Amino acid sequence: MTRSVLPCLPVAIVAALVASPAAAQDPRVDALIQRLEAQEREIQALREEVRALRQGVVHDPKHPEYRREDGQYPLTDYDAPRIRLDIAGQINQAFTVGADGKQTKGYFVDNDASGSRMRFAAVRTFDEQWDLGATLEIVFSPNNSFDVSQDRERAGDFLQVRRAELWVRDDRLGRLMFGQGSAAADNTAEFDLSLVSGTIMTSGTEFPYGGLQFTDGSDLTGVAVADAFFNFDGNRQGRVRYDTPMLGPLQLSLSGGSDQRYDAALTFGGDYDHWTGVDLPGFTALGGVSISRPNDGDEDFRVAASGSLLHDATGISLTVSGGFDAGTRGDTPYGVYGKLAWDTRLVRFGPTGFGVDYAWNENLAGDGLEGQSIGLAAVQVFEAYGIELYGQLRWFGVDGQVFVDCGIVPCRRSLDDLFVGTLGSRIRF
Repeated sequence: MTRSVLPCLPVAIVAALVASPAAAQDPRVDALIQRLEAQEREIQALREEVRALRQGVVHDPKHPEYRREDGQYPLTDYDAPRIRLDIAGQINQAFTVGADGKQTKGYFVDNDASGSRMRFAAVRTFDEQWDLGATLEIVFSPNNSFDVSQDRERAGDFLQVRRAELWVRDDRLGRLMFGQGSAAADNTAEFDLSLVSGTIMTSGTEFPYGGLQFTDGSDLTGVAVADAFFNFDGNRQGRVRYDTPMLGPLQLSLSGGSDQRYDAALTFGGDYDHWTGVDLPGFTALGGVSISRPNDGDEDFRVAASGSLLHDATGISLTVSGGFDAGTRGDTPYGVYGKLAWDTRLVRFGPTGFGVDYAWNENLAGDGLEGQSIGLAAVQVFEAYGIELYGQLRWFGVDGQVFVDCGIVPCRRSLDDLFVGTLGSRIRF
């Protein structure tokens, strides 16, 4: 007799007993039949659970795909079936060659223009009107390009909490955010509709090369790219932030953080941080302006603005950006930026983007110092795999003299130009 027949044997015996006239009127027999039928259902359910365990999946009506890690322990034992958890991330690795007037070196870096990261986002919708959510986003950046320099080629691992925030949103009332995340002014200097802006070419020309130093032709001067170039964008911090409902294409954002840091921004085409722009006849437009008190220097306040206009038919876009720090003890630091880009589709597996840009900064590394940069970039997207391949050539030049260590007393030196080239790839998942 096989194992599959055994569970049916008691039922068969009871059925035979029931067939007798005397047993047919006995209520105890009915109760016995019901008990055996319930046991049969339990046995069948146990069979299904064992089969599911062998396949590594527990079939639970609340969690139809509740997977176990390593076949033993659940990923989480907290039962929150009404909260959806989304996990996303990206890896952005690059190889950069820099020629500083003294020597030429190559560096393997994580591209700080859009660094490697992981994001965990949980959201719950209530009554189809308002959402409650939480976001945790962490940067895992080995050898970050903003830290790598000629005398520090291995900068080590850079870890940073970009976001650890709670938020609630109602499209009638707006959105309230609490915790570590973007202040209201964040991104207002970087609104850009071109394809190359996603990986390598933004108004923050310093991001991919921030740690590289200028030389005086023979020695490093201690003046890095990040000292002479800055786009005056906002940042992420611990704060409370409020975004108004969409007022047509406009949205007002306010935030306040520790150490008396305050931000206010007005965006055009933002729609709760979805920088998709606004459809105009034949064009797509995106822009914003902000005023903030970053309280990280001697400035009284900071102003930043940017805008981008994309011609839908041709894929040609124009992007401009600018900002300044007001009330500093020295000359006012400021910067302007412009880019002309073209997005097209040269091959069947994804779009291709090109861009050429120009940046001007003054009074950042010192009063009277003028920084200029010109770049040429291209990116190719492989849509089916979430892969982007990109490259950039860029020149940095600083006019003026800086004080450098000459031994007994400091002396003034001019800075040689810096030429850099980058090849890299970003994979998003």
